[in-house]
Amino acid sequence: MLTSTAAPAPAPAVAPPSAPPAPTRAELARRMFTRSITREHGFEPLRVDGALPPALRGTLLRNGPGLFGQFGQAYAHSFEGDGLITGVRLDAAGAHGVCRLTATAGLAAERAAGEVLFGTGLPWRKRFANAARGRYKNTANTNVVSWQGRILALMEAARPTELRLTAADVETVGETDLGGVIGRALSAHPHRVAARATTYNFGVEYGRHTRLVAYALPDVGPARTLGEVTLGFAPMLHDFIATERHLVWFLSPAAVHVPRMLLGLGDFGQLFRWRPELGTEIIVMPIDAPGAVVRFTVDAFYQWHFANAFERGGEVVVDYVRYPNFDSFDALATGGGPGGLDEGRLHRAVIDVGARRLRSEAVLDLGVEFPRVHPAREGQAQGVTWMVDAALGGVVAHHADGRLARCRFGAHEVVAEPVFVPAPGATDEQAGWVLTLVYDGRADASYLAVLDAARLEAGPVARAWFDHPVPITFHGSWLPT
Repeated sequence: MLTSTAAPAPAPAVAPPSAPPAPTRAELARRMFTRSITREHGFEPLRVDGALPPALRGTLLRNGPGLFGQFGQAYAHSFEGDGLITGVRLDAAGAHGVCRLTATAGLAAERAAGEVLFGTGLPWRKRFANAARGRYKNTANTNVVSWQGRILALMEAARPTELRLTAADVETVGETDLGGVIGRALSAHPHRVAARATTYNFGVEYGRHTRLVAYALPDVGPARTLGEVTLGFAPMLHDFIATERHLVWFLSPAAVHVPRMLLGLGDFGQLFRWRPELGTEIIVMPIDAPGAVVRFTVDAFYQWHFANAFERGGEVVVDYVRYPNFDSFDALATGGGPGGLDEGRLHRAVIDVGARRLRSEAVLDLGVEFPRVHPAREGQAQGVTWMVDAALGGVVAHHADGRLARCRFGAHEVVAEPVFVPAPGATDEQAGWVLTLVYDGRADASYLAVLDAARLEAGPVARAWFDHPVPITFHGSWLPT
């Protein structure tokens, strides 16, 4: 007898495992601000995609925090990270890259001891002991510049750290006061005025009476003190700007909490208070009469970086990135968050020095940061300002006539400050290249992007790849061959 049986029920389909979602650019930025360098090395060949411009010859040096902690202990803020010099040399042999931590005295002492000795992440007793003895670590982690052939790594709360650039590597020489001129600090933002063949800078000297000291560093001859101003409080003062006749500071009310600093209380972020009731003080110092300082106060705002400034009749015109408050400080601890770089807007301030009056207007309704101009236009009216967008996703060129050009990178890429390099012998302000260091989260590696300044939208003409990621680099300089 024939019998029939029902076919077995099909096994339930098993869905293939889903791939994890790709990290967002904000998550990639967090990596850049929190993950230490994975490998140090001297100059070594970099793989190049595309074609390097034959006329682009020199070395791009960049600086930023490369260690965000040691011995299993994280630092309290990215600003406390140990400085890392990243460089790319371009010559007839192609591209060669270097990543080298700056061997400061503080870092050397910690490595010898096998423990973290400095910083606001330490237990209170150690913080208090350091404060009482005046012990601190010069992290040399914000900018790197060349002056009279000397390479200087800068951070605003300490003296410069001199470096030596060789064919094989970047070597640390040590802290310098430039011939006994620099006091306890030199800011990370020098500004050169081509018409005077001089670079200007400043330092804030904290004490019973906090002083702002201005310095002149001529192309030829020794550094010298230009003048000083006594301040009404101890500020967090990051940048300033120079024209052919004046130095200008916007002293925003981001105040150092001196008792906390002296007693070693709280972490790095708790050392500062936003005090809008103080307003923002405008300080204008005539270069030829540094004792005739003009000072007045306006409603409070904050700025990290200036783009440029120039004279217009009896007015001083200043381009800068303006924030409504100091919230971006906390966001920069990890590379993002509410109140971060998206609040920054490119502004143009016009200062009537005689009338002690300032008016400021946004010239671009887009979150931007890290502005730079053609080096020959510093102190004069510029035609183009180069920036990154606030999401760190692209390079922006804002033209004086209002035109905007952009190079948008991929959602998996994070972009650092752009540096404009003029083409040799060119007079056109856009004749040259824009260089930026890009982190590719998909490859988990970083590369130097070379952009044609006149054709940003076309994207990089060349990429020179490191075989590893590079942490965030704040600022840098181009050293032509």
